[in-house]
Amino acid sequence: MNQEESPKQHKPKAEKLWLIVLLVFVSFLLGLWFWLTPSGFWAKLNAVGYSVCHQISERSFVLGEHQSPLCARCAGMYLGALATLIAHFIWGRQGKFPRLWVMVLLGIALAAFAFDGLNSAAESLPFIPSFYQTTNLTRLITGLGMGLLIGSILSPIFMQTTWVDWIGASAYDKWYRLPVLVLILCVLGFAIYSQVKPLFYIFNGLMALSVVLILWLIHSTLAILLTRRANQAQNWRDLKLPALMGLVMVLLQIGLISALRYWLTGTWLPMNH
Repeated sequence: MNQEESPKQHKPKAEKLWLIVLLVFVSFLLGLWFWLTPSGFWAKLNAVGYSVCHQISERSFVLGEHQSPLCARCAGMYLGALATLIAHFIWGRQGKFPRLWVMVLLGIALAAFAFDGLNSAAESLPFIPSFYQTTNLTRLITGLGMGLLIGSILSPIFMQTTWVDWIGASAYDKWYRLPVLVLILCVLGFAIYSQVKPLFYIFNGLMALSVVLILWLIHSTLAILLTRRANQAQNWRDLKLPALMGLVMVLLQIGLISALRYWLTGTWLPMNH
């Protein structure tokens, strides 16, 4: 009987050991990041954005001497995705992808994001004509649309991968939810674009936070699959191990991309410097 129970007894001990190892590794990576990145609160925010965004000043929001850690397009994308994910998590554990009509609208948002990005790139190339003057407002709007798409797809992937009791329905099966979410994103976009001083500081902190959270959700979902724990979690406590693994992967991604960019450019400044 003792031999039959020993695997069950060793499994929690092995998991506890892995949790300790991962916590130590996370602490090491965070310490290394804080040590190697520029000093100062605002510089740390910009260091997070440094790993995912070009941070060109003319395409970013600037207030006084402070520049946002993300360009207008990336700001809209990450904050839009964060707002969409928060809404989905409030609505429940629906793990089904949106209906066709919603996917068509999200596809239009993707096309607008791509077109505005290509048009913006064409403006800096003398031999390629652009169709219109791309501004931070168009970047922000199309970024928010892309964020809506990311959140609307990432949420059901996470739900159907993680929870044992995920719901076989879409969060948008209630027709009013998508218009309400779009309205929320419009208000969010207006608040970001207004650049009111207190809001500017709040949203810039949220930009850095949203980068970490979005990447963490992606990597944690991957960690759940790698550890063969799909559809086993009943609550967030059951996700301790894959959540820490996801955080390690996020820190490694941010660190490695930042190191590569710094090696190529030799500076922590935006690409236009």
